Amino acid sequence: MKYLQAIGYSEASWKTFTTGLREFFCWLEKQKILSLEKVSESDIENFYSYQQERPNNMTGGTLSESRITIHMYVIKLLFCYLEDTEQLQINPMSNLDYTHSYKRTRENLLSLADIEQLYKVCDTVKQRAILGIIYGCGLRRQEAAKLNVRDIHFKSGLLYVRQGKGGRKRTVPLNTTVLKDLKEYYYNERSGELNGNDADSIEAFMINKHGRRMRGRTYTLEVKKLIKAAGLNTQITLHHFRHAIATHLLESGMKTGHVKDFLGHQSIETTQTYLHLTTTQMKKTTSYGTETIPD
Repeated sequence: MKYLQAIGYSEASWKTFTTGLREFFCWLEKQKILSLEKVSESDIENFYSYQQERPNNMTGGTLSESRITIHMYVIKLLFCYLEDTEQLQINPMSNLDYTHSYKRTRENLLSLADIEQLYKVCDTVKQRAILGIIYGCGLRRQEAAKLNVRDIHFKSGLLYVRQGKGGRKRTVPLNTTVLKDLKEYYYNERSGELNGNDADSIEAFMINKHGRRMRGRTYTLEVKKLIKAAGLNTQITLHHFRHAIATHLLESGMKTGHVKDFLGHQSIETTQTYLHLTTTQMKKTTSYGTETIPD
């Protein structure tokens, strides 16, 4: 912990990093790897794959990309420390990089032109619906995975997040384009995809290729396909879409307090971190980002 303090990390970061290290050590023990000197590059890659697949015992689904990236980042810090203090001759993470997204997580990597390009490369209404959920509605990965049919009211144009981060609830207004895409997916594509007879599949709004609830991992894969087709930065994650909509709404003139409610932030200070990202003159607006989604 003295090492973390020396390179500028706060006590709050120490606690977050401790969780990642604890999980890594438990995983190593299960693999019968009892010495850090025996950890290889392939072991690190296997742990990364395990993190992507293992269930989230707190919220259900799988771990968020940001959580996985933080875990991998602290493991890299650990091996850098051991290498710097000459306790380790070979650093198994020297050729691996899982830190890029973590370092840039507050940057606005997606411009309005990027969003428009993503919509242009969509081949299906389902893809447009996915963009509407993660960008137009600003839902977190787990919020998107938990989205049920009953959470979207087409008549009133509202989406309800019933269990957001920290168990908080919120109501998200749907602009015309997002509402149209979600409605078209529900009435024209979803019923043909539904294959599971279990209650969870029937309740789920977004359905995967197997006919069951779409999980966070599938959202990630679907968005990665669009990002590649659009020729955008492959380091973009689902969470960058939340950062993008936050910045774009602030740029459009929406008050910080309204953006806070839209995104479900616990404190306005979190929302204010996006203020320095805005690059255009703020203009008056009377709706939740009606002009930010291309038709």
